[in-house]
Amino acid sequence: MWDKKLSNEEWENMVHAYYSLDRNDSDRESTSDRGKWRMKTGMSENWFISYDQKNVSLKAKLALTSFGHVGIFPEQAPNWNFIFDSVNELKNENPRVLNLFAYTGVASLAARAAGAEVTHLDSLKQMIGWCRENMEHSGLKDIRWVVEDAMKFVKREVKRGNKYHGIIMDPPAYGRGPEGEKWILDDGINELIELSAKLLHREKNFFVLNMYSKGFSSVVAHTLLQSHFPKAKIDAGELVLESKTKQNLPLGVFARFTS
Repeated sequence: MWDKKLSNEEWENMVHAYYSLDRNDSDRESTSDRGKWRMKTGMSENWFISYDQKNVSLKAKLALTSFGHVGIFPEQAPNWNFIFDSVNELKNENPRVLNLFAYTGVASLAARAAGAEVTHLDSLKQMIGWCRENMEHSGLKDIRWVVEDAMKFVKREVKRGNKYHGIIMDPPAYGRGPEGEKWILDDGINELIELSAKLLHREKNFFVLNMYSKGFSSVVAHTLLQSHFPKAKIDAGELVLESKTKQNLPLGVFARFTS
């Protein structure tokens, strides 16, 4: 939508791989997310990167997935910092952290590295395996793995009376649970936050909400949290990456608080 900062030749010299959707100009409104990777010769299909935070080095495997992701969302780094710092402030509380829709789990690693007891939930077994690999390469252990529908798990935890000092949720716009349970962000997010509020420890806690759904602004994220945590001082904004040409690329929204 804005002017290019690099020529086509410069771009081709920089890029190692790119993912393109299987659509043409006649179906630009298509919601299909099917596509394929185009890679330069010698480009590896998976590799590791490190994320360093206050003398802690976390390792994460990146891979070219069939749905266009690479295994992390680097614009989440400020949230990883926030989680790490929030858990550090709770160390005397034996903090428990619940990570919902946890994907490959750098947020879980950040919480565990800071000393939290972490429950990592995702509906896909392969994502659990991916995070386990990241955990082991990061020199960590004892994360609790749960393969389940997020709404079902949270409802059961409420009935059990369990509490967490920190809750992280990064829900997709649409998704399926391991038994075919349907997740639609617009329909389920308010109820999920309402239930999660019952799981959050009353004092010394933190909450992180991310949303990547098109059309959802940071005001929506802020209002969702404010409606269930009226006393919280909520920080909300956009998740961005700064390009090498110093442009901020918007990628999603967040809302979070600590108390």
